[in-house]
Amino acid sequence: MNEIRNGFAEATSTTVGGQLRAAREAQGLSLGDIAGRTRIPTRHLAAIENDDHSELPAATYSSGFVKTYARLLGLDGSTLSQQFRVQLSETAPRTIQQEVYRPADPARTPTRGIAWASLFAVAILVLGFLYWRGTHSEDPVILAAATSDVAPIAASANPSANPAAPVAPPAESGTTVLTAESPVWLRISEPGGAKLFEGLLDTGKSFTIPANAADPRLLTSRPNALKVTVGNTVIPPLGPPEQRVRDVSLKPAALLGRASAASQPTIPDTAPLPAGGATPVTAQASPN
Repeated sequence: MNEIRNGFAEATSTTVGGQLRAAREAQGLSLGDIAGRTRIPTRHLAAIENDDHSELPAATYSSGFVKTYARLLGLDGSTLSQQFRVQLSETAPRTIQQEVYRPADPARTPTRGIAWASLFAVAILVLGFLYWRGTHSEDPVILAAATSDVAPIAASANPSANPAAPVAPPAESGTTVLTAESPVWLRISEPGGAKLFEGLLDTGKSFTIPANAADPRLLTSRPNALKVTVGNTVIPPLGPPEQRVRDVSLKPAALLGRASAASQPTIPDTAPLPAGGATPVTAQASPN
């Protein structure tokens, strides 16, 4: 229902389009008149009045049409434009994505036998790879670190210094035990090729050298990961950290000799001073 005041219609419609139509009809104007004055296409004006938002362009342009249309009729263009935006947002279609179910093609679906055979083949490949890696690398944990052969390094005195009198290693005593302080791959074998141990030693695990072993030898890429003890004596590392060592003797006498050599102090390389501590002076010949 519309009321006429001061020659203008006050629309009681709740929609923006209804208010614009009521005001236009109250002033005796047609859509063609509005289109000619505002240069807004007639179809857009009709869509606004009919609340047919599907026929309108983007919200920015449509709200601009509403503002221009309302001002021409003497209405509050800004307010009606904002209300129109709200109506557009409320009536905007919501896109609902539906999942399309497509039945599987039996011709492309593998049979249960093929699936089990594939799974078995994959398991064989994985086990073969693990075996190959264990036999071709000294430590699976640091496979890239084993790039060079490093002979076991024994502690030695400065060659230019006066070495201390050699100390004979203590008599062979105690049992040799190798304890892993972090996961480490190692191989312990006799010179003839008989293997006493080969594999990955987890953290905290130990291996005791048999008492009847003739001359057990160690091969590993992480000597720093092993704690070696002979009885109650802790043996120094058997090689540089993260470097491959091989043919390291694990006989108690050889290991105790390493411990004894490592405990000897190194004498500094200095020339002896003359009596009284004076610095020697080189005599220079005087000219004739």
